[in-house]
Amino acid sequence: MSLPSNRVAVINLVALSKQVLAHMPALSSWAKLKTLSSFKPAFPAVTCTAQSTYITGLNTEQHGIHGNGWYNRSMSEIQFWKQSNHLVQGPRIWEKLRERFGEDFTCAKLFWWYNMYSTANWSITPRPMYPADGRKVFDIYTQPMDLKDELKADLGAFPFPTFWGPMAGLPSTQWIINSAKWIEDKHHPHLSLIYLPHLDYDLQRFGPSSPEAQKCLKEMDDAVMDLIHHLEQSKVDVIVLSEYGISDVDTPIALNRIFRHKGWITIKPELGTEMLDAGASKAFAVADHQTALIYLNDPSIKEEVYKTLMSTPGVEEVRAYTPSDYPYPPQERTPDFVAISEPNAWFSYYYWEDDRVAPDFARCIDIHRKPGYDPAELFFDPKLKFPKAHALAFLAKKTLGFRALMKIIALNGDQVKGSHGRDNLPENQQPVMICQSPVHSALEVHEAILNAFNASQ
Repeated sequence: MSLPSNRVAVINLVALSKQVLAHMPALSSWAKLKTLSSFKPAFPAVTCTAQSTYITGLNTEQHGIHGNGWYNRSMSEIQFWKQSNHLVQGPRIWEKLRERFGEDFTCAKLFWWYNMYSTANWSITPRPMYPADGRKVFDIYTQPMDLKDELKADLGAFPFPTFWGPMAGLPSTQWIINSAKWIEDKHHPHLSLIYLPHLDYDLQRFGPSSPEAQKCLKEMDDAVMDLIHHLEQSKVDVIVLSEYGISDVDTPIALNRIFRHKGWITIKPELGTEMLDAGASKAFAVADHQTALIYLNDPSIKEEVYKTLMSTPGVEEVRAYTPSDYPYPPQERTPDFVAISEPNAWFSYYYWEDDRVAPDFARCIDIHRKPGYDPAELFFDPKLKFPKAHALAFLAKKTLGFRALMKIIALNGDQVKGSHGRDNLPENQQPVMICQSPVHSALEVHEAILNAFNASQ
Protein backbone atom coordinates (compact mmCIF):
# COMPACT_ATOMS: atom_id res chain seq x y z
CA MET A 1 0.00 0.00 0.00
CA SER A 2 1.15 3.54 -0.75
CA LEU A 3 0.08 6.88 0.69
CA PRO A 4 -2.50 9.10 -1.04
CA SER A 5 -1.31 11.68 -3.54
CA ASN A 6 -3.15 14.47 -1.71
CA ARG A 7 -3.75 15.67 1.83
CA VAL A 8 -7.10 16.85 3.24
CA ALA A 9 -8.20 19.21 6.01
CA VAL A 10 -11.79 19.17 7.31
CA ILE A 11 -12.73 22.43 9.00
CA ASN A 12 -15.74 21.97 11.26
CA LEU A 13 -17.18 25.49 11.32
CA VAL A 14 -19.83 25.00 13.97
CA ALA A 15 -23.29 26.54 13.33
CA LEU A 16 -22.60 27.30 9.66
CA SER A 17 -25.74 27.21 7.53
CA LYS A 18 -26.86 28.83 4.31
CA GLN A 19 -28.72 31.38 6.43
CA VAL A 20 -25.50 32.74 7.91
CA LEU A 21 -23.18 31.91 5.00
CA ALA A 22 -25.03 34.58 3.04
CA HIS A 23 -23.41 37.13 5.39
CA MET A 24 -19.88 35.72 4.97
CA PRO A 25 -18.78 37.03 1.55
CA ALA A 26 -15.25 35.62 1.45
CA LEU A 27 -16.28 32.09 2.42
CA SER A 28 -19.27 32.33 0.05
CA SER A 29 -16.97 33.19 -2.84
CA TRP A 30 -14.66 30.30 -1.97
CA ALA A 31 -17.66 27.94 -1.77
CA LYS A 32 -18.62 28.82 -5.35
CA LEU A 33 -15.47 27.04 -6.53
CA LYS A 34 -16.73 23.81 -4.97
CA THR A 35 -20.06 22.13 -4.23
CA LEU A 36 -22.19 23.54 -1.42
CA SER A 37 -24.66 21.06 0.10
CA SER A 38 -27.13 21.43 2.94
CA PHE A 39 -28.42 18.22 4.49
CA LYS A 40 -30.58 16.78 7.22
CA PRO A 41 -28.43 16.70 10.36
CA ALA A 42 -27.59 13.82 12.63
CA PHE A 43 -30.11 13.38 15.40
CA PRO A 44 -29.94 14.91 17.88
CA ALA A 45 -28.28 17.76 15.99
CA VAL A 46 -25.73 18.45 18.71
CA THR A 47 -21.93 18.41 18.73
CA CYS A 48 -21.06 15.01 20.19
CA THR A 49 -23.65 13.10 18.16
CA ALA A 50 -22.91 14.84 14.87
CA GLN A 51 -19.16 14.47 15.17
CA SER A 52 -19.48 10.78 16.08
CA THR A 53 -21.64 10.25 12.98
CA TYR A 54 -19.08 11.99 10.76
CA ILE A 55 -16.15 10.10 12.28
CA THR A 56 -17.71 6.61 12.10
CA GLY A 57 -20.28 6.81 9.31
CA LEU A 58 -22.77 5.20 11.73
CA ASN A 59 -26.10 6.40 13.02
CA THR A 60 -26.72 7.36 16.64
CA GLU A 61 -27.97 3.97 17.76
CA GLN A 62 -24.86 2.30 16.33
CA HIS A 63 -22.12 4.62 17.59
CA GLY A 64 -23.95 5.11 20.90
CA ILE A 65 -23.60 8.87 21.37
CA HIS A 66 -27.15 10.08 22.03
CA GLY A 67 -26.20 13.65 22.86
CA ASN A 68 -23.66 15.83 24.59
CA GLY A 69 -24.74 14.11 27.79
CA TRP A 70 -26.81 11.15 28.93
CA TYR A 71 -27.84 9.05 31.91
CA ASN A 72 -25.47 6.21 32.72
CA ARG A 73 -27.92 3.56 33.93
CA SER A 74 -25.30 1.39 35.66
CA MET A 75 -23.82 4.28 37.61
CA SER A 76 -27.17 6.09 38.08
CA GLU A 77 -25.45 9.32 37.05
CA ILE A 78 -26.08 11.99 34.45
CA GLN A 79 -22.81 12.61 32.63
CA PHE A 80 -21.99 15.50 30.30
CA TRP A 81 -19.08 16.35 28.03
CA LYS A 82 -17.00 13.25 28.63
CA GLN A 83 -13.86 13.08 26.53
CA SER A 84 -12.70 9.48 26.20
CA ASN A 85 -12.63 8.31 22.60
CA HIS A 86 -13.52 4.82 23.82
CA LEU A 87 -17.13 5.97 24.35
CA VAL A 88 -17.69 5.99 20.58
CA GLN A 89 -18.47 2.65 18.95
CA GLY A 90 -17.21 1.77 15.46
CA PRO A 91 -14.02 2.22 13.42
CA ARG A 92 -12.84 5.81 13.00
CA ILE A 93 -12.34 7.46 9.64
CA TRP A 94 -8.54 7.72 10.01
CA GLU A 95 -8.42 4.01 10.91
CA LYS A 96 -10.24 3.17 7.69
CA LEU A 97 -7.80 5.36 5.76
CA ARG A 98 -4.87 3.56 7.37
CA GLU A 99 -6.35 0.27 6.17
CA ARG A 100 -6.49 1.74 2.68
CA PHE A 101 -3.15 3.57 2.57
CA GLY A 102 -1.01 1.88 5.23
CA GLU A 103 0.06 2.59 8.80
CA ASP A 104 2.07 5.65 7.74
CA PHE A 105 -1.18 7.55 7.06
CA THR A 106 -1.41 10.31 9.69
CA CYS A 107 -4.26 12.27 11.26
CA ALA A 108 -4.38 15.40 13.43
CA LYS A 109 -7.55 15.81 15.50
CA LEU A 110 -7.73 19.36 16.81
CA PHE A 111 -10.49 20.13 19.30
CA TRP A 112 -12.98 17.69 17.81
CA TRP A 113 -14.70 15.96 20.73
CA TYR A 114 -13.83 12.53 22.20
CA ASN A 115 -10.22 13.43 21.65
CA MET A 116 -8.57 11.68 24.59
CA TYR A 117 -6.99 8.27 24.01
CA SER A 118 -7.87 8.19 20.32
CA THR A 119 -5.72 6.53 17.67
CA ALA A 120 -5.10 9.81 15.86
CA ASN A 121 -1.44 10.79 15.60
CA TRP A 122 -1.84 14.27 17.10
CA SER A 123 -4.69 15.35 19.38
CA ILE A 124 -5.46 18.59 21.20
CA THR A 125 -8.49 19.06 23.47
CA PRO A 126 -9.45 21.43 26.32
CA ARG A 127 -8.82 19.83 29.69
CA PRO A 128 -8.52 21.80 32.97
CA MET A 129 -6.55 20.43 35.91
CA TYR A 130 -8.20 20.15 39.33
CA PRO A 131 -5.57 20.06 42.10
CA ALA A 132 -6.61 18.77 45.54
CA ASP A 133 -6.54 22.27 47.01
CA GLY A 134 -9.70 23.18 45.09
CA ARG A 135 -8.14 25.16 42.27
CA LYS A 136 -9.19 24.87 38.64
CA VAL A 137 -6.18 25.32 36.35
CA PHE A 138 -6.99 25.99 32.71
CA ASP A 139 -5.07 23.72 30.37
CA ILE A 140 -5.18 21.47 27.32
CA TYR A 141 -4.57 17.74 26.90
CA THR A 142 -2.49 16.55 24.00
CA GLN A 143 -1.25 13.36 22.47
CA PRO A 144 1.73 13.02 22.29
CA MET A 145 2.09 14.46 25.80
CA ASP A 146 5.05 16.69 24.97
CA LEU A 147 3.02 18.38 22.23
CA LYS A 148 1.35 20.54 24.90
CA ASP A 149 4.55 22.20 26.03
CA GLU A 150 5.71 22.74 22.46
CA LEU A 151 2.43 24.42 21.51
CA LYS A 152 2.34 26.62 24.61
CA ALA A 153 5.95 27.68 24.06
CA ASP A 154 5.19 28.83 20.51
CA LEU A 155 1.54 29.95 20.76
CA GLY A 156 1.12 30.85 24.41
CA ALA A 157 -1.45 29.38 26.78
CA PHE A 158 -4.82 28.39 25.34
CA PRO A 159 -7.26 31.23 26.24
CA PHE A 160 -9.66 28.91 28.07
CA PRO A 161 -12.13 31.56 29.37
CA THR A 162 -12.95 32.46 25.76
CA PHE A 163 -13.74 28.85 24.82
CA TRP A 164 -16.94 28.75 26.87
CA GLY A 165 -18.84 31.05 29.21
CA PRO A 166 -19.79 34.73 29.16
CA MET A 167 -16.39 35.66 27.73
CA ALA A 168 -16.52 33.06 24.94
CA GLY A 169 -15.35 34.63 21.72
CA LEU A 170 -12.77 34.84 18.96
CA PRO A 171 -9.49 34.35 20.91
CA SER A 172 -10.08 30.62 21.51
CA THR A 173 -10.97 30.05 17.86
CA GLN A 174 -7.91 32.04 16.75
CA TRP A 175 -5.69 29.91 19.00
CA ILE A 176 -7.12 26.73 17.45
CA ILE A 177 -6.46 28.18 13.98
CA ASN A 178 -2.88 28.95 14.98
CA SER A 179 -2.46 25.42 16.35
CA ALA A 180 -3.78 23.98 13.07
CA LYS A 181 -1.22 26.04 11.13
CA TRP A 182 1.49 24.93 13.57
CA ILE A 183 0.62 21.24 13.16
CA GLU A 184 0.46 21.61 9.39
CA ASP A 185 3.82 23.34 9.15
CA LYS A 186 5.64 20.95 11.48
CA HIS A 187 3.98 17.59 10.81
CA HIS A 188 2.07 17.73 7.48
CA PRO A 189 -0.76 15.31 8.46
CA HIS A 190 -2.59 13.55 5.68
CA LEU A 191 -5.92 14.30 7.39
CA SER A 192 -6.53 17.29 9.66
CA LEU A 193 -9.79 17.59 11.60
CA ILE A 194 -10.16 21.16 12.88
CA TYR A 195 -12.99 22.44 15.11
CA LEU A 196 -13.75 26.19 15.09
CA PRO A 197 -16.45 27.21 17.63
CA HIS A 198 -16.74 30.99 17.25
CA LEU A 199 -20.07 31.17 15.38
CA ASP A 200 -21.77 29.07 18.04
CA TYR A 201 -21.48 31.73 20.73
CA ASP A 202 -23.25 34.83 19.46
CA LEU A 203 -25.71 32.83 17.37
CA GLN A 204 -26.90 31.17 20.59
CA ARG A 205 -26.74 34.43 22.51
CA PHE A 206 -28.60 36.61 20.04
CA GLY A 207 -30.03 34.32 17.33
CA PRO A 208 -28.96 34.08 13.68
CA SER A 209 -31.42 36.77 12.60
CA SER A 210 -30.10 39.36 15.05
CA PRO A 211 -28.00 42.41 14.18
CA GLU A 212 -25.53 41.31 16.87
CA ALA A 213 -24.76 38.14 14.89
CA GLN A 214 -23.22 40.17 12.06
CA LYS A 215 -20.05 40.99 14.01
CA CYS A 216 -19.14 37.36 14.71
CA LEU A 217 -19.96 36.40 11.11
CA LYS A 218 -17.48 39.00 9.84
CA GLU A 219 -14.84 37.86 12.35
CA MET A 220 -15.29 34.21 11.40
CA ASP A 221 -15.28 34.98 7.69
CA ASP A 222 -11.86 36.59 8.02
CA ALA A 223 -10.46 33.95 10.39
CA VAL A 224 -11.53 30.85 8.47
CA MET A 225 -10.35 32.24 5.15
CA ASP A 226 -6.95 32.93 6.70
CA LEU A 227 -6.75 29.26 7.69
CA ILE A 228 -8.02 28.05 4.31
CA HIS A 229 -5.41 30.12 2.48
CA HIS A 230 -2.64 28.80 4.72
CA LEU A 231 -3.69 25.19 4.12
CA GLU A 232 -4.12 25.65 0.38
CA GLN A 233 -0.68 27.22 0.12
CA SER A 234 0.59 23.97 1.63
CA LYS A 235 -1.21 22.03 -1.13
CA VAL A 236 -3.93 20.73 1.23
CA ASP A 237 -7.44 20.09 -0.11
CA VAL A 238 -9.88 21.87 2.22
CA ILE A 239 -13.39 20.78 3.16
CA VAL A 240 -15.66 22.99 5.28
CA LEU A 241 -18.65 21.53 7.09
CA SER A 242 -20.87 22.12 10.11
CA GLU A 243 -22.75 20.01 12.63
CA TYR A 244 -25.99 22.00 12.72
CA GLY A 245 -27.51 25.39 12.01
CA ILE A 246 -28.92 27.66 14.69
CA SER A 247 -32.61 28.59 14.91
CA ASP A 248 -34.08 31.69 16.56
CA VAL A 249 -35.74 30.79 19.88
CA ASP A 250 -37.63 32.59 22.64
CA THR A 251 -39.25 29.89 24.81
CA PRO A 252 -37.44 27.71 27.39
CA ILE A 253 -39.21 24.54 28.63
CA ALA A 254 -38.36 23.07 32.06
CA LEU A 255 -39.54 19.47 31.76
CA ASN A 256 -38.08 18.45 35.11
CA ARG A 257 -40.27 20.98 36.89
CA ILE A 258 -43.28 19.45 35.17
CA PHE A 259 -42.10 15.97 36.15
CA ARG A 260 -41.59 17.19 39.71
CA HIS A 261 -45.21 18.31 39.89
CA LYS A 262 -46.16 14.78 38.82
CA GLY A 263 -44.16 13.30 41.69
CA TRP A 264 -41.63 11.60 39.42
CA ILE A 265 -38.54 13.59 40.46
CA THR A 266 -36.70 12.76 43.69
CA ILE A 267 -34.97 15.71 45.35
CA LYS A 268 -32.07 15.24 47.76
CA PRO A 269 -31.61 18.11 50.27
CA GLU A 270 -27.93 18.96 50.42
CA LEU A 271 -26.36 21.79 52.45
CA GLY A 272 -29.44 23.97 52.08
CA THR A 273 -29.83 23.28 48.36
CA GLU A 274 -31.82 20.84 46.25
CA MET A 275 -30.06 18.18 44.19
CA LEU A 276 -31.72 16.05 41.53
CA ASP A 277 -31.33 12.38 42.48
CA ALA A 278 -31.60 10.72 39.08
CA GLY A 279 -31.16 7.18 40.39
CA ALA A 280 -34.05 7.55 42.82
CA SER A 281 -36.38 9.37 40.40
CA LYS A 282 -39.16 7.62 38.52
CA ALA A 283 -38.55 9.71 35.41
CA PHE A 284 -36.43 12.72 34.50
CA ALA A 285 -35.19 14.68 31.49
CA VAL A 286 -31.61 15.30 30.39
CA ALA A 287 -31.98 18.61 28.56
CA ASP A 288 -29.74 19.17 25.54
CA HIS A 289 -30.66 22.25 23.49
CA GLN A 290 -33.86 21.52 21.50
CA THR A 291 -33.94 17.86 22.51
CA ALA A 292 -34.40 16.23 25.89
CA LEU A 293 -33.50 12.62 26.63
CA ILE A 294 -36.17 11.09 28.87
CA TYR A 295 -35.17 8.23 31.17
CA LEU A 296 -37.52 5.99 33.16
CA ASN A 297 -36.61 4.11 36.30
CA ASP A 298 -40.26 3.11 36.70
CA PRO A 299 -41.56 1.48 33.49
CA SER A 300 -45.14 1.47 34.83
CA ILE A 301 -45.48 5.22 34.14
CA LYS A 302 -44.21 5.07 30.56
CA GLU A 303 -47.56 5.80 28.95
CA GLU A 304 -48.30 8.63 31.37
CA VAL A 305 -44.90 10.18 30.74
CA TYR A 306 -45.51 10.05 26.99
CA LYS A 307 -48.92 11.72 27.34
CA THR A 308 -47.48 14.38 29.60
CA LEU A 309 -44.73 15.18 27.11
CA MET A 310 -47.14 15.36 24.19
CA SER A 311 -49.40 17.74 26.09
CA THR A 312 -46.58 20.06 27.18
CA PRO A 313 -46.64 23.44 25.41
CA GLY A 314 -43.58 23.84 23.21
CA VAL A 315 -43.04 20.10 22.65
CA GLU A 316 -43.51 19.25 18.97
CA GLU A 317 -42.66 15.55 18.88
CA VAL A 318 -41.75 12.60 21.11
CA ARG A 319 -39.79 9.62 19.76
CA ALA A 320 -39.81 6.33 21.65
CA TYR A 321 -36.89 3.94 22.08
CA THR A 322 -36.43 0.54 23.67
CA PRO A 323 -32.96 0.58 25.27
CA SER A 324 -32.69 -3.22 25.46
CA ASP A 325 -32.91 -3.38 21.66
CA TYR A 326 -29.45 -1.83 21.33
CA PRO A 327 -26.04 -3.44 21.87
CA TYR A 328 -24.04 -2.93 25.02
CA PRO A 329 -22.67 -0.38 25.98
CA PRO A 330 -24.93 1.99 23.97
CA GLN A 331 -28.03 0.53 25.62
CA GLU A 332 -26.81 1.93 28.94
CA ARG A 333 -27.11 5.44 27.50
CA THR A 334 -30.19 4.98 25.30
CA PRO A 335 -33.19 7.03 26.53
CA ASP A 336 -36.74 5.77 26.67
CA PHE A 337 -38.00 8.86 24.85
CA VAL A 338 -36.53 11.87 23.12
CA ALA A 339 -38.63 15.01 23.32
CA ILE A 340 -38.17 17.52 20.49
CA SER A 341 -39.14 21.15 20.91
CA GLU A 342 -41.03 23.36 18.53
CA PRO A 343 -38.79 25.53 16.32
CA ASN A 344 -38.85 28.55 18.66
CA ALA A 345 -38.36 26.59 21.91
CA TRP A 346 -35.57 24.79 23.77
CA PHE A 347 -35.23 22.68 26.94
CA SER A 348 -33.70 23.85 30.20
CA TYR A 349 -32.43 21.47 32.90
CA TYR A 350 -34.04 23.38 35.78
CA TYR A 351 -35.82 21.29 38.42
CA TRP A 352 -35.97 23.53 41.52
CA GLU A 353 -38.98 25.78 42.14
CA ASP A 354 -37.37 28.31 44.47
CA ASP A 355 -34.11 29.98 43.42
CA ARG A 356 -33.06 30.19 47.06
CA VAL A 357 -32.49 26.41 47.09
CA ALA A 358 -31.01 26.11 43.61
CA PRO A 359 -27.85 23.95 43.63
CA ASP A 360 -24.60 25.84 44.16
CA PHE A 361 -23.40 25.01 40.64
CA ALA A 362 -26.47 26.56 39.00
CA ARG A 363 -25.00 30.08 39.12
CA CYS A 364 -21.58 28.86 37.96
CA ILE A 365 -20.00 27.80 34.69
CA ASP A 366 -20.08 24.08 35.38
CA ILE A 367 -20.62 21.97 32.28
CA HIS A 368 -19.92 18.63 33.98
CA ARG A 369 -21.96 18.88 37.18
CA LYS A 370 -25.19 20.28 35.75
CA PRO A 371 -27.68 17.52 34.78
CA GLY A 372 -28.28 19.16 31.41
CA TYR A 373 -26.92 21.71 28.98
CA ASP A 374 -27.16 25.32 30.21
CA PRO A 375 -26.90 28.02 27.51
CA ALA A 376 -27.37 30.67 30.22
CA GLU A 377 -23.64 30.12 30.85
CA LEU A 378 -23.00 32.29 27.79
CA PHE A 379 -24.22 35.35 29.71
CA PHE A 380 -23.25 37.27 32.79
CA ASP A 381 -26.19 37.60 35.19
CA PRO A 382 -27.70 40.98 34.23
CA LYS A 383 -28.41 41.64 37.93
CA LEU A 384 -24.67 41.88 38.63
CA LYS A 385 -23.34 45.44 38.39
CA PHE A 386 -19.72 44.44 37.81
CA PRO A 387 -19.78 40.82 36.59
CA LYS A 388 -16.18 40.76 35.35
CA ALA A 389 -15.02 41.94 38.76
CA HIS A 390 -16.84 38.95 40.29
CA ALA A 391 -15.07 36.64 37.85
CA LEU A 392 -11.65 38.18 38.51
CA ALA A 393 -12.17 37.95 42.28
CA PHE A 394 -13.04 34.27 41.89
CA LEU A 395 -9.93 33.58 39.83
CA ALA A 396 -7.77 35.39 42.35
CA LYS A 397 -9.17 33.31 45.22
CA LYS A 398 -8.68 30.10 43.25
CA THR A 399 -5.10 31.06 42.40
CA LEU A 400 -4.41 31.56 46.11
CA GLY A 401 -5.92 28.15 46.89
CA PHE A 402 -9.13 29.38 48.55
CA ARG A 403 -12.50 27.78 48.03
CA ALA A 404 -14.83 29.97 45.99
CA LEU A 405 -17.85 29.93 43.69
CA MET A 406 -17.97 32.07 40.56
CA LYS A 407 -21.66 32.93 40.87
CA ILE A 408 -22.14 34.95 37.70
CA ILE A 409 -24.85 33.01 35.78
CA ALA A 410 -28.56 33.86 35.88
CA LEU A 411 -31.10 31.23 36.92
CA ASN A 412 -33.27 31.52 33.84
CA GLY A 413 -32.84 31.21 30.11
CA ASP A 414 -34.61 34.38 29.09
CA GLN A 415 -31.52 35.81 27.38
CA VAL A 416 -31.01 32.81 25.08
CA LYS A 417 -32.09 33.59 21.51
CA GLY A 418 -30.62 30.72 19.46
CA SER A 419 -30.62 26.92 19.74
CA HIS A 420 -30.34 23.67 17.78
CA GLY A 421 -30.93 19.93 18.04
CA ARG A 422 -33.93 19.36 15.79
CA ASP A 423 -33.48 17.37 12.59
CA ASN A 424 -36.57 18.63 10.73
CA LEU A 425 -35.46 22.09 9.68
CA PRO A 426 -35.88 24.60 6.88
CA GLU A 427 -33.20 24.04 4.27
CA ASN A 428 -31.41 27.31 5.06
CA GLN A 429 -30.99 26.28 8.73
CA GLN A 430 -29.53 22.84 8.01
CA PRO A 431 -25.82 22.07 8.36
CA VAL A 432 -23.71 22.42 5.24
CA MET A 433 -20.71 20.79 3.60
CA ILE A 434 -18.46 22.50 1.07
CA CYS A 435 -16.40 19.98 -0.89
CA GLN A 436 -16.04 18.53 -4.39
CA SER A 437 -19.20 16.41 -4.45
CA PRO A 438 -22.71 16.82 -3.03
CA VAL A 439 -23.95 15.15 0.17
CA HIS A 440 -27.56 14.55 1.16
CA SER A 441 -27.38 13.32 4.76
CA ALA A 442 -25.15 13.35 7.81
CA LEU A 443 -24.17 9.74 7.10
CA GLU A 444 -22.85 10.71 3.66
CA VAL A 445 -20.36 13.16 5.20
CA HIS A 446 -18.18 10.27 6.32
CA GLU A 447 -18.06 8.77 2.82
CA ALA A 448 -17.38 12.16 1.23
CA ILE A 449 -14.30 12.64 3.42
CA LEU A 450 -13.05 9.14 2.57
CA ASN A 451 -13.59 9.85 -1.12
CA ALA A 452 -11.65 13.12 -0.91
CA PHE A 453 -8.38 11.17 -0.91
CA ASN A 454 -6.79 10.23 -4.20
CA ALA A 455 -5.06 6.96 -4.86
CA SER A 456 -1.32 7.33 -5.35
CA GLN A 457 -0.21 8.08 -8.87
